[in-house]
Amino acid sequence: MYRIPCNYQFLIDNLMDLTHETYVHPTSIGRKEIDEAEPEVSVQGDEVFVERWMLGIRPPPFRADMIRTEELCDRWQICQFVPPANMLIDVGVAIAGTGAPQGDRARGITGLVVDLITPESATSCWYFWGMARNFNTGDAALTEQIRKNQGAVFAEDEMILEAQQQNILRNPERRLVNLDIDRGGSHVR
Repeated sequence: MYRIPCNYQFLIDNLMDLTHETYVHPTSIGRKEIDEAEPEVSVQGDEVFVERWMLGIRPPPFRADMIRTEELCDRWQICQFVPPANMLIDVGVAIAGTGAPQGDRARGITGLVVDLITPESATSCWYFWGMARNFNTGDAALTEQIRKNQGAVFAEDEMILEAQQQNILRNPERRLVNLDIDRGGSHVR
C-alpha cells in the first residue's frame, strides 16, 4: 500500500501507458522495444484494454532473472482498466516463437499485477498493489525479491507522479495534452 501525492487519474494514466517504462525504469522493466511496439487499444463495455507485444527481444533485467534463458523472448503487457479505479496488468515473457501471442504461454512466465486505486483528495490517492504469478509460487525469497524490486519501480513512478502533480498546481491555466500513445488513458477518462 502506498500513499501517492497525485490525483488518482494520473496514476491510472501511468498504468495505462507503459511506454514510460523505457525512460523511467531503464534498469529494471524498461526496454527500448516498449517504445517501438504499437499498443492496441480496445473498449469492451466499461473496461479499457491496452495490449502490447514485443516479439523476439531480450527480456528486461527484472524478467530475465526470472525466466533464466539466454534465448530471445516474446514479451507482453496487457493492461485492463476496471471501473471505478482498478487495473489488472497481465505481464510476462516466453521463449520467442513458442506460441505466447496465440495463447500458449507454457514456455514462459506470467505475472498478473493487481492495482487498486482509491482517491484521497484532489491531489492524493492510495495505491494498493499485489501480484500473482505462475512460476516458483512457493519460493518465499523470490516473492520478497519481487516485492523489493517492484517497490523500487514504484518509487521511481512516485517521483514522476508527484512532480507532475506539482507542475499542474503551479500552472493551472495549462491544459493537459493527450498524444496518440495516451489513447488508453483517454478512453478511461
